[in-house]
Amino acid sequence: MALTGVDKIKLNKYLKEHAIDDIYYYDMCDYLGKRGKIADHEFLDYFTDCVLAEFRKDSKISVKHVAKIISLVGNFAGWMHEEGSVISEETLDKIRSFDSFYDDYLVRNVMDCDTEFREHCILEVLEKVNGLYPPEEENSESVAKYISRIGDLELQLKQLEKELADLKRENGNLQVSYDKTCEKNDALVDEVSDFRSDVKDKKRQIEELSSLIEELKGKVKELEEVLRQVQDDNAALTPYKEQFEVLSAEVTKLGKIISDEQESKDAAEKQQKKEAKLESIIYQKLLVDNLSVKDLLKIAKRHGCSSDSEEVTRLLKQMKSRINIRNGAFSNSGPTYKIVPPVVTEGDNFAINIPYGCKHYDIMLVSDFHIRELDAKTLAGFDTLNDYCTKNGINLILNLGDFYQGISARPLEYINAIGNYKIVEQSIKSIPKADGLYHAVLGGNHERNIAEYGFDPIGMLCEERSDFIDLGYFHSSVSFESPVGTAGMFDIHHPMNFDFPIDIDEDGLSVGHMDEYLVDMYQKLGRNRDDSYIDIFGHTHRCQFNFPGGYCYIPPYFDGKSKRGACHLRVYFDEETGIKYMVFMPLSVNTNLIKNSEFVYQKVLSR
Repeated sequence: MALTGVDKIKLNKYLKEHAIDDIYYYDMCDYLGKRGKIADHEFLDYFTDCVLAEFRKDSKISVKHVAKIISLVGNFAGWMHEEGSVISEETLDKIRSFDSFYDDYLVRNVMDCDTEFREHCILEVLEKVNGLYPPEEENSESVAKYISRIGDLELQLKQLEKELADLKRENGNLQVSYDKTCEKNDALVDEVSDFRSDVKDKKRQIEELSSLIEELKGKVKELEEVLRQVQDDNAALTPYKEQFEVLSAEVTKLGKIISDEQESKDAAEKQQKKEAKLESIIYQKLLVDNLSVKDLLKIAKRHGCSSDSEEVTRLLKQMKSRINIRNGAFSNSGPTYKIVPPVVTEGDNFAINIPYGCKHYDIMLVSDFHIRELDAKTLAGFDTLNDYCTKNGINLILNLGDFYQGISARPLEYINAIGNYKIVEQSIKSIPKADGLYHAVLGGNHERNIAEYGFDPIGMLCEERSDFIDLGYFHSSVSFESPVGTAGMFDIHHPMNFDFPIDIDEDGLSVGHMDEYLVDMYQKLGRNRDDSYIDIFGHTHRCQFNFPGGYCYIPPYFDGKSKRGACHLRVYFDEETGIKYMVFMPLSVNTNLIKNSEFVYQKVLSR
């Protein structure tokens, strides 16, 4: 199997990344993924051509890189001689021409010879190759003289070429000197022209200033007349002084009104700060205790934030609109209140409507966004995702959990609750939209932790954004519904570590624990696993496809600690059997999404 263009690119990259002492034949084959498929002479021919190509360049070459390739030529010639492999005369002639090609390169680029490179690299390899494969000797004296004459002529030609290069360089220097002299002469001509122009401008300015002086003398007389008129008018304004005093009094009154309004504003800001502090105290205490309004008033007073029952009740009502506050039983101090996590249930079934006779349907699979903040990099990541979906006819993104990173739920503190709430509010306002594109989100363990603060982040996002769909938590079944019935289904998961004994090793979830998880899950659902075409997992931060086992893992989209990625899924249908097969197209994440490969998956029953 000959080296392809892609193989040569990979091989060149391998050579740049490895020192000559670290380069081995089998490592190169493994790097190309073609062990046993590429013959020694193919490598030797490629490396020989690479050396000649470098010496043909009309620019400076990397002597270190070329020396590495020449050493590999010598190594491969030695290996092939040991194994009894035949090297073609054409290849041997090319190797023996290294030194003459190097001379041509030096003359052509007007460069000095690197003696160490020639003696310890080129000549050593030539000596090694000639020792292993001696060239045929010429017995004819005339031929020897002819060869000697050719050598003399070549030396003369090289000397003439060097002299020609020197003449060209000297001619270039003279041309540069001539050009600079012309530039100086042109500059002097321009200076003289500019000076003459300046003289004319100065004469014109003097004439204009003389005219302006005469005009200003006339203006002075006019202004003197205006001054006399102003003095007369000022005397006539005396009756208006009383009116001015009245207006001044009104201005003073208005200033008092403005001052009072500022005081009211300051008082309102003070009240807002007080309410924010009081709300913080209330939230912090209700996270851990059942408390009445009277209890909260005592706690607030101890924290230097006195209030009354009416204000506390009003704040409780405001907080109920954002988080889950439960009314408890009545005590001697009245009804009690407690912040509790919202009810979080696993997803059930998400139906995708497809038209009758649909041949295939495209879905974007993503997971583990772990959104910490809505910065420019995160928003650009959404734009990249939306652009790929729009260009490739995808109108559904399935997110396999941990959409948010969240702030730690332990300990439960008010500042963490506000931080989590603000992240969700920002995402509602800031995440870019694309016409006709929907984002279905499965809740994961991070969203479950955020729910400890009294609100469901996924539910809140999906209530405010019509392009987001709530799939519940941890698990959801995805079915394809056509006008004639269900065309097949698959299941998506984001398992909680404390719900099932799942180990994460270097290969992702171990097979034994994965099977145990799936058995428990489908027993819990009361379903047969064969009803699902494949099980797709988030949470593992891996990109792996275990098609014999009937499941695969989707990598994180934003997490920089892991190999980032996504997956373009195309589901093909058959009118009789429903899902015919699936094509998984893993995508790497950079400034755009790049398809790496394709995997065709067809379900095997009775796993």
